[in-house]
Amino acid sequence: MATLLKRMALPLAILALAVGVLATLVATRPQRHAVEVQEKAWPVAVMEVAPARLPRTLPLFGRVDAPSLGRLTAPVAAEVRRIAVMEGQRVKAGDLLLALDERDYRLDLTRREAEVAQAEAAIAAQKSAHRSNLEALPRERRLRELAQAEVKRLEDLLKKNLASHSALDTARQALARQDIAVSRIQEKVRNHQSRMQELEARLAQRRAELEKARLQLERTRIRAPFDGRVLSLKVAVGQRVAPGTLLLELVESRSLVLRVLLPDPYLAEVRRLHAAGEPLRVHGRLDDRPVTAELVTLAAQVPAGGGGVEGLFRLIEGNDWLELGRVLALRLTLPPLDGLVAVPMEALYGDDKLYLVDDDDRLRPLRVERVGQLHRDGVTRLLVRSPRLHAGQRLLVTQLPNAVTGLKVKVVEHE
Repeated sequence: MATLLKRMALPLAILALAVGVLATLVATRPQRHAVEVQEKAWPVAVMEVAPARLPRTLPLFGRVDAPSLGRLTAPVAAEVRRIAVMEGQRVKAGDLLLALDERDYRLDLTRREAEVAQAEAAIAAQKSAHRSNLEALPRERRLRELAQAEVKRLEDLLKKNLASHSALDTARQALARQDIAVSRIQEKVRNHQSRMQELEARLAQRRAELEKARLQLERTRIRAPFDGRVLSLKVAVGQRVAPGTLLLELVESRSLVLRVLLPDPYLAEVRRLHAAGEPLRVHGRLDDRPVTAELVTLAAQVPAGGGGVEGLFRLIEGNDWLELGRVLALRLTLPPLDGLVAVPMEALYGDDKLYLVDDDDRLRPLRVERVGQLHRDGVTRLLVRSPRLHAGQRLLVTQLPNAVTGLKVKVVEHE
């Protein structure tokens, strides 16, 4: 028993020592203090909401187009002898654009002139013949009367056996010939009017053919039908063209329009204003030159891709130098509205969301309606409105990538 106690004394002593050391370490350990975590506040800039009546503009893009595009074709078959213009050149109405070979048509004109002269001569001859017939008819009738009297005299003499049968036959033959001569002249006099109608109709036909020949000759000179600009040439000198062959394309300067896509959110208002007779104009600049156009009508169909309806704007300023197909940035001026707030572009999140900063410096989202833009002093701002926007509210104007409802912020700037 004593031996067992001796063997266990050393382990027990070691265990007691270890417990004592552990108790000392626990008693002398440093005290831990609780750390309070503070919420981070993001530095932001805000502006004070001040609704007002403001003018509006709508940013758009327009493309120069020409509904009236002249496609000049060959009116006659001929060879191209001369091209008097170049692509891009401006021309006036009546200017020579292109000349075709005129020799065949000039010869045809000469022939038609001769035919007209021949028809006029035939009418003159008919009139002269008619006058002669009218003058000869009384004489021929007098000769017939004399022939009748001679036949009567010879018949009386024959009854008295003082004349021969051969003399009477000769007198009767002379009377018959005279009857025929009078009948022929009378027939010519009666037919004079119908003959004149026939000759005059032939003359009218010849004159029409002459006028057509003159027109064909004139058509060998292709002239500008209006003031405009040459878009493209389709033929070359020496080329043989048939009637209907496209020669060149010409755009009328006064017909230039801007095709502008009006977005769906603004389409109803634009249609209402246009129907009420309100002048709607777009303004822009291209190549450091001003461009102005006024809405004429809205397209009858939606373009491919949708998104709105095209409006056709008649150019007021710029139609004398704009090129077909050019695209330019525009601003559509709309009537002012009450209760609008002009905000920086950075204040908008998504398409229609802003953030207000409440009294606890936390973000509160707000859905708004975009109604255009405000351009003032070279600065562009968005125009928005909402029944929940009131004067004096603080509006976030800093673009935060982590903006969420309730986010803590710290206002460092106030505009």
